[in-house]
Amino acid sequence: MPPPPQTTELEKQIEKLEERFRESAEELKDLRLKLVRTTQDEIEEIKDEWHGVHYKWWVITLSGVLALFVFSYFLYTRLGWVAEQRSLPMGSDWLLRRLPVVNVLPVLSWGFFALHLFAAGAAILYYPRRMPFLLFMLSVYMVVRTAFVFLSPIGPPVGIVDMRQLDFIFAKIMGTWTFNNEFVFSGHTGIPFLFYLFFETRGLKTVMMAGSVTMAVCVLLSHNHYTVDVLAGYLVSYSIYALSEKLYYGWIRPLFQILPSRIP
Repeated sequence: MPPPPQTTELEKQIEKLEERFRESAEELKDLRLKLVRTTQDEIEEIKDEWHGVHYKWWVITLSGVLALFVFSYFLYTRLGWVAEQRSLPMGSDWLLRRLPVVNVLPVLSWGFFALHLFAAGAAILYYPRRMPFLLFMLSVYMVVRTAFVFLSPIGPPVGIVDMRQLDFIFAKIMGTWTFNNEFVFSGHTGIPFLFYLFFETRGLKTVMMAGSVTMAVCVLLSHNHYTVDVLAGYLVSYSIYALSEKLYYGWIRPLFQILPSRIP
């Protein structure tokens, strides 16, 4: 006696489902193998980058620019504190008057730090030979921005979202490690853009440019910067990158260079 039609149809559906499970298992296995191969390739790439480092030259140069970086940050904290004590007039501009005030401080604090931790990790892993240049560039950036902050004659924009009161991170570091009266030019915009210029691969460039644009939008929505601060963040940062590249490769590297044939 043949099985009922309903049973036959159910068996066909079960067979199709079993076939899908087998196919999914094969796809999962392929994905695992691909993940392992990709991870191994990444590790090999990192090893190759570090294998090409001429350590004696690298340590000497890195030590010098690290000292410069520490000095530039010390200068920033001292002059930034002086600028913080001034009572400066508040202002506005055409765009800020037309933008709503939005509290996006989590992006400007936690997002900002996460972006820079990612950038620092990528630079250490994939660009060890260019780390001295990166620190030199950030040092120049710090000195230039400190001068801008110290000489700026204008205070916060009208309607600014106060980071000291509404954000845990800035409540702890404002007035000591960063300051309120520092507007021209936007560090939230400029530093990710510097990393965009520094990185060479398309993926890292895309991440840093997206981060820079996001920060630019957020500082405007929170009225933490004037529009000119954001524009200057891109223009001045590009100028700092070009200047740093010329100074470093024209003067700093030849000064410490020991074995030219082994330095890329």
